[in-house]
Amino acid sequence: MGADADERTSVFDFVNGAGTLTFPSANVVDLGTSDALGTPQTFSVGFLSDNAFLAAELSAIAAEGRGEIVSQPKLITGDKQEAEIKTGEEIPYVESSASGRTTVKFREAVLSLKVTPSITPDNRLILDLVIKQDSRSEDFVFGENSAQVPIILKNEIRTQALVDNGKTIVLGGVFREAELEQETKVPFLGDIPFLGRLFKRTQVGSEKNELLIFITPRILTDRVLD
Repeated sequence: MGADADERTSVFDFVNGAGTLTFPSANVVDLGTSDALGTPQTFSVGFLSDNAFLAAELSAIAAEGRGEIVSQPKLITGDKQEAEIKTGEEIPYVESSASGRTTVKFREAVLSLKVTPSITPDNRLILDLVIKQDSRSEDFVFGENSAQVPIILKNEIRTQALVDNGKTIVLGGVFREAELEQETKVPFLGDIPFLGRLFKRTQVGSEKNELLIFITPRILTDRVLD
């Protein structure tokens, strides 16, 4: 899915918890998607026409507290060869057999990006992209022993983009939600053993952040490798 060039906006805006991040000199295509519950979402693919100062712009955004650079991995792959980046956690749970024997197993809750590049005759790249966002939900409880198995909510998006060699594509619309626990207390009184809990209050909430994925594909020649 996509849009014609005259339908693309002139800026690439991403909404996060602290406001809007705007990248000028960009084109954006919005892909309509749905989450695991069927709620409509927007997944955006943006193309930066000038990324000469991209690293400096991202560092400035992080310094202002409007974003955070999570990681900067680099991959080398071949033409039409799939490459994958994966980050997340393995959630342990106990599984019981009919004989009563228990074993520990794991379920993955990860964010993964798979990309398969194809080089065109004019030295551009067609990127086949698969983005998966798995997140942990409430545990499923069953059986006489109240066994608990973590429920994993899955979200998957597939798209294709044509990118010039050395230019940057930006993927937006991937959201990550984290639970937050904040404790407030009355000075001095909140530190009194036992009685201090009467002067404390714990607030539990959640924070939702948008994850932006920047991909800059480059065709490596023998000269570059040397």
